[in-house]
Amino acid sequence: MRFILVSAVASALVIGGGSLVMADELTNLGSDLKQDMGSMASEAKGDMASEHEQMKENFKAKRDQMKDELKAKREQMKSEMKTKRDALKAERQEMKNAAKAKKGKAQKKAKEAVESTTAGPY
Repeated sequence: MRFILVSAVASALVIGGGSLVMADELTNLGSDLKQDMGSMASEAKGDMASEHEQMKENFKAKRDQMKDELKAKREQMKSEMKTKRDALKAERQEMKNAAKAKKGKAQKKAKEAVESTTAGPY
């Protein structure tokens, strides 16, 4: 009887100890899973942050490029307008000079005509 009792107690201890070992392993497995999930989450967060930074830099580069293109286009338009304005000024000056010359010729002819009409009969 004692033998049966001792073997029952021993088997109970083994079974109970096995349950404790199993519970401990499950706890360790749970904490390992938790750590793995945490590391995967931090990796994903880091990847997302780096992607966000990269997108931000790409957007800034595109914006800077567009600004530079607009600035170059504006400068080109200014240059073209200045060229046109200078051409118009030159044309206007040329017209003024032509008008002065024409006026000078007309005055000279008028003076000659006056001199020729007054000088003839006397």
